[in-house]
Amino acid sequence: MTKPIFFIAILCTSVFNIVQGQPAADRYFAFNTRLNGQDSALLLLDDALTLMEKSPLSRLNISWDSLRTAARQQLADAYRSSDAYPVINWCTKQANLDHSFLMPKTNAAAYSKDTISLKRTPAMRELVGRMRAEISADGVGYLEVPRISTTDPATCSLLADSLQQLISKLAKAGAASWIIDLRNNTGGNCWPMIAGLGPLLGEGVCGYFVKPERSTSIRYERGIAFHNNAEICRVRNAVTLKAEERKNIVVLLGAKTSSAGEIVALAFKGMNNVRFMGEATAGFTTGNTTYKMLDGSVLVLSVCREADRHGKLMEGKLQPDDRITPVRNEDAALSAAVMWLQSM
Repeated sequence: MTKPIFFIAILCTSVFNIVQGQPAADRYFAFNTRLNGQDSALLLLDDALTLMEKSPLSRLNISWDSLRTAARQQLADAYRSSDAYPVINWCTKQANLDHSFLMPKTNAAAYSKDTISLKRTPAMRELVGRMRAEISADGVGYLEVPRISTTDPATCSLLADSLQQLISKLAKAGAASWIIDLRNNTGGNCWPMIAGLGPLLGEGVCGYFVKPERSTSIRYERGIAFHNNAEICRVRNAVTLKAEERKNIVVLLGAKTSSAGEIVALAFKGMNNVRFMGEATAGFTTGNTTYKMLDGSVLVLSVCREADRHGKLMEGKLQPDDRITPVRNEDAALSAAVMWLQSM
């Protein structure tokens, strides 16, 4: 940015009372503490393959019997359930479910902030990426939106509140055009990002999760992010911007923009005043749901596609309107974004 007036640090310094943008689903397998050794690994594998086979996104011409046989052979020397983890991840690739994976029990506990299972409470920096905001002398507001690797309600509300407070401060300082930087946003939980960016996204539907049998909406209204009519994340004091306070928006994309970060980018797709700049995203543009497995691990499974606010399906990588080749020792994409906004 040129001639920054001030810098606003991340506001996530205390907790107020709140995989990958995921529609709620969650089937739970009962824990089976009697199983051990190879039996536990084989049962975990079988359960995971059963779920994968039901996903409408799995590869159509796959032989599930052959895949199951090949996977079980890899567990010939297994002696604990965790031996199945890399095999399950291998199976997701064979089934063309590249956005799916097995999350170990410890990681799953950290993601849900399960303080009973965790030996220690994760630090905020482990759950939330870098958040940065500033404004240029000519009224271009810049906001770096971080990944958030938790579904903990308090942390999610805190992030959403922080984003809206930053937007409010920038608008009061004179921001009328905006740069939303998602280049380092590797995903996690899309809902607090949607709630936090609501003042710039505007009221109403901003995307869809699409299954063969039906679609469900991603929606922002009055400080709340909804999945269809289910409230997922709410800010404490909703911020509203006038039309003249959000004239034009540039969304910066990069190869690290992934999963929930791509859902957030897609939420801006189709807006008349938005332009995308940078590089193509990672391409994990499918919606996931989670299944708690018998040993406490969690299968994160792709079950639907994503679409923009107009219902246009997204396939693979989200492409920028202006591809900006990275330049060493220079933020070429940011410079291009500022120049474009200044020209409008």
